[in-house]
Parts: sequence; C-alpha cells; structure tokens
Amino acid sequence: MIHSAAPRLDIAVIGCGAAAEGLYRYALGALESRGIARVAALVDPNPVRTAALQRHFRAARTFADPADAFASVAVDLVIVASPPGMHAQHTVDALAAGSHVLCEKPMAIGAPDAERMVAAARVARRILAVGMTRRMYPCLVEAQRLIAQGTLGDRLRFTYREGRVYDWPVNSDAAFRRATAGGGVLTDIGSHVLDFLSALFGATTATSYADDAHADGVETNCRIEVVCPEASGVVQLSWNQPLVTRLRITGSAGELMLDPGRIDALRVRRGGGTWETRISTATWPSDLATRGRGDTPRTHRDCVYHQLVQVLRAVTHGEDVPVDGERGLAVIRAIDSCYERATSFELPWLDAAERSQADARHWTRRRCAAA
Repeated sequence: MIHSAAPRLDIAVIGCGAAAEGLYRYALGALESRGIARVAALVDPNPVRTAALQRHFRAARTFADPADAFASVAVDLVIVASPPGMHAQHTVDALAAGSHVLCEKPMAIGAPDAERMVAAARVARRILAVGMTRRMYPCLVEAQRLIAQGTLGDRLRFTYREGRVYDWPVNSDAAFRRATAGGGVLTDIGSHVLDFLSALFGATTATSYADDAHADGVETNCRIEVVCPEASGVVQLSWNQPLVTRLRITGSAGELMLDPGRIDALRVRRGGGTWETRISTATWPSDLATRGRGDTPRTHRDCVYHQLVQVLRAVTHGEDVPVDGERGLAVIRAIDSCYERATSFELPWLDAAERSQADARHWTRRRCAAA
C-alpha cells in the first residue's frame, strides 16, 4: 500500500558497510515498500558490499566511485555512510551535484571539515542533515517538557554514563587510528551524548577532559566535565566497560532518570518522593503526506526510519530536520575542544610507576613531542 501523497524520491547511499547494512537498510526498505522513496544508487569501492546491499534494492545501480554515480544518476537525497574521514568530501561532492545530504555521525573528524560541509550546503542551497537518531527518542521530548515546566526546579546537575564492550563490525583498523577516525569513544558515542545534552540544556562546553588513548590510537574511555546554559555535570563513556548506562538529572525540586536503551520511557520523582515511570507518546510523521498520521518510535530502528522521513519532509515541504549542519558543527567543535584540553585518564588500579608509564604514553605527549 502506498501511504505517500508526494512524488517518490530517489536516494543514493555512499558507503555500503556496517552503517548502511545495520542502520539504514531496514528504514530504506520500509520507504520503498510504502512508495515514499527508492534507492537508486549504491556506492562503495568494495563490490562485495554493494552486491550484498543490492540484493535488497534490486532497482539500485552500483558504483565504485561517487563521481561516477553523480554523473549517471540524479537523486534527491544522498546518505553519506562512508568512514568518518571521508564524510566531508563525499558530502561536499553530493551537494555540488545538486543533492540534499543526510550525513551519518560523526559529521566530520574536525571542525575545519565540518565548516566546509556547512559552507557547501549554504552555497548549494541544499539541506545538510546529520544522523543524530537520538533526537527522535520520545523520552527526550518528555524530558524537555518536564524541564521546561520546572518539574525539577533549578540548579540542575547531571551525570551521564554510557559504556559497553565495542562490538561494531569493522573491515579494517581505521576506526582505531586517530588520523582516520578522528577519535574513539568520544567521537562515536560522544557525538550522540553531547547532542542529546545540548537538546536538553543548550550548547555544551567542556571544562575538563581526560582519556586513555596512547600514541596514535584512539580512546576507549573518557571523562568530561560539561557546562551548559541550563545545567552542568559529568559524562563518562567507555568502549570496553559495560557501565550502567543512564542519564540522571537532579534539581532543587526533583530528579529524572533516562536510560538510552529504553527510548520511550523515563523515571521522575519530586522532592525525594516515589519514582514514577512515564511512557512518552510523542509522535513523528510516518510518511510525506502533509496531514499524515504520526507514530511513536519504540526501537532504535524506528528512530532511523522516522529520521529519514523527517529529512525527506524537509526536502519536499521545507520542514526542519532533526539536526542540521550548524548543530552538527557545534558538536564537532565541542569534541575538538575536548581533544585540545585532553589529559591522561586516571586509572586507579595501577600503582604509581604504572600510572607514570601510562601518562608518558598518552597521545597528547606524542603530539607535543612532534610539535
């Protein structure tokens, strides 16, 4: 059944690896089955990856190089899901070809590249969206509402912990080298976390940052002290420890807890009373109809779908995207600020001599020595 009242849109995907397969394939399949959009091009230098994805999108043409795809196929939206170090160039090329862009996070591996992407979108007069799917979480909408109405009072403080053993499928060591990935757990999970906090409290500013990266490698653990216009707190992230993942916010009048693993629920209590679970019913459009029905996302896969729909609605109706290039740039600047002030992460289980050795191996020491 076709649910869309608008013409079908054509989409190209640059990068047919884990992000395309694990995040976007199901959402794109749903868009095709509902007659909203069609995958017209798949681009990846590895023909095995394009062939694997083409099995799900039979009408798509495959290309090894984005330039060949842009010369052969005109599309409305390009999803940039290539490795982070290639995001900037692929985005700039897609915008120059006349397409709107949804770029997977992290937007870029440094502010200069992100600024170049924003400038290219401005010149091309095209939409640049950044894939921050947590903006589609219903619990975020409910938390914003509770904070705005003063349920927690003032003097807001937060603690955000998120950690798991790294299990993302990779085809090379590029994700673990600073030159190709830009960073580790901070650029990966931290992109989402810093954007989520900015959605709740305003722009994030790091006042201190520590990580455990050595030499040319990337961090697996980090700790950030953060100040926002409406709150301040601490963020701890890990790629090798299963931390109790939770955002806890305390204020003069109440407390709130969010678990990113339960995207539609939160817990709140006032004045030290009983914890109450709230299930959010916030909805997002499910198609391109101007008065179409909305759905409440219940899984991360739902959020990817609704994010794509919202980007396509921006293309067809001029609506806002969940996160645009300017807001994506703000996150990259916040990450850069962390790395600029990086110190060695304290590892309390090491003795004094071992701590000294770990500090000496920290990547900022290598950077300073090279300078």
